[in-house]
Amino acid sequence: MIFFYELLFVLIAVSAVFIGEAWSRLAAFGFLSFWFVVTLLGYASLGARLTLEGALSDEDRRWFADARDGLRHLRLLFGLAALAALAWRLIAG
Repeated sequence: MIFFYELLFVLIAVSAVFIGEAWSRLAAFGFLSFWFVVTLLGYASLGARLTLEGALSDEDRRWFADARDGLRHLRLLFGLAALAALAWRLIAG
């Protein structure tokens, strides 16, 4: 499942580079920030679901935990990418 998240990140990051070069670097920063917020919300949602006692089977709990861990990784990647896009905007003009 981690491979899926990394592939998703690469596709979105490449899209952000195209947005930044073709249109606006500020728009690329906004695009990456949007995905950062989406991963924050997804991580919180999965974490809340995991806190429910008895609502999930062991298999479901394992799946939700893996998905939450993947979103944690994706959140870090999008946060760093958004910071890099901001630096790209500020340095390169």
